[in-house]
Amino acid sequence: MQTVTKPRAEPRKPRYLELADDLRGQILGGDLPLTDQFPTESVLCARYGVSRFTVREALRTLQTEGLIQRKRGSGTVIQPAAARGGALHQPLSNVGEILQYARDTKVAFKRDGSVPLPRKLAEQIDGETTGKWARFHGVRSGSGVDKPIAFTEAYIHPALANIADAIDIREPTLFKQLERLGKITIAQVTQDIQAVAASAEIAQALGISRRSPCLRILRCYRDDNGRVIEISASHHPGDRFAYAMHIEVER
Repeated sequence: MQTVTKPRAEPRKPRYLELADDLRGQILGGDLPLTDQFPTESVLCARYGVSRFTVREALRTLQTEGLIQRKRGSGTVIQPAAARGGALHQPLSNVGEILQYARDTKVAFKRDGSVPLPRKLAEQIDGETTGKWARFHGVRSGSGVDKPIAFTEAYIHPALANIADAIDIREPTLFKQLERLGKITIAQVTQDIQAVAASAEIAQALGISRRSPCLRILRCYRDDNGRVIEISASHHPGDRFAYAMHIEVER
């Protein structure tokens, strides 16, 4: 179980990760087409006002994620989706990156009324799971990706039923609306990542065979009292999504 805590004031990211985030967004958003020459280290240093070390660390991060390839004497090139296994490489290791993922992709949510929490999900939640939860589901797609990258089902706590009714399904996230509409502070997000088989509903939505392997990311959003206010389960086909995480080495 990975726990992602939202602090009161998040420390600023290292500059090379900020640069990597910006370049990653340009690559995935198509702002740096495959046919264009990728900016050289010198150009990036001048454009962003950073050192060559910062640029190299940022590029090393993107190379590790499979987004670019660096060849001595040939410069840097963007890897086509096919060379990356056709998968979207996405870091989701903090709340900011979850929001960036939502901004960089699109989801069409639908309301499903109020239902008991599925037993298979309830068994994995540490907290109260009884009652009927407002359910939403949707298919998420990415820029430049011709197939859906995820099927997401989300459940909102029964105590927030009135707020759930006011949710705008056109917005990219539910939890930020819960914060705004309910004047709630989300203090912690837990993530559980597991390989699972696609159900009939998920398979149909994603255009894959039933029981195909999927990467499921189960998230629990908790308020500052520790109450679970939203649960989401996103199922990603194994060949369309790669989870990326930056780990800082403590010295």
